[in-house]
Amino acid sequence: MNHTIEVQRLRQGNEKAFVEMYHYFNGKVFNFLVKKVRDAEAAKELTQQCFIRIYQYRESLSDEHPLEKQVFITAKSVLLNHLRMEDRKKERELKYTQEQFPEGASATAIATNSFETNDFLEKVVLHLSPIRKQVVLLKLHRGLSNKEIAEELSISVKTVENHITKAHHHLREIAASHFLLLLLLLRL
Repeated sequence: MNHTIEVQRLRQGNEKAFVEMYHYFNGKVFNFLVKKVRDAEAAKELTQQCFIRIYQYRESLSDEHPLEKQVFITAKSVLLNHLRMEDRKKERELKYTQEQFPEGASATAIATNSFETNDFLEKVVLHLSPIRKQVVLLKLHRGLSNKEIAEELSISVKTVENHITKAHHHLREIAASHFLLLLLLLRL
């Protein structure tokens, strides 16, 4: 079927066209989102939000762009909204933590928290490749900029950024697995 005709049918509110479009793109959108959020339940919810938004704004679909592109632009928009909400949630949690440990808080409690965080980071860094470990340590312990790290290791700034990004992803994966393990232990 012609792409333009399909978009026209969607814009006109043709339910059969919407159901066909949903079945065609649902799995692709879900896979895209689950890779980004790494949570199947959240990805399901975001996938549903994506298609709800497409249905709500179907009259604004364009004949000039492929339908797939428009679907994924909507999915990215839903994802960005989700990530912004998650960031706000983390900011509120951080504010709450700061309220629990004000400046005059027990130095022991703060030192213990800092020690545990540093201990965790040290364990995570052990699993990185030697060059990635070196980049992360220069960044965290010596506070060097990406340019300074690149000069010190004789690599490009882009390579430094790549190593930091991959180390960050690795850290998130490990943190997520530790968090899930903690949740399982708490339920026992």
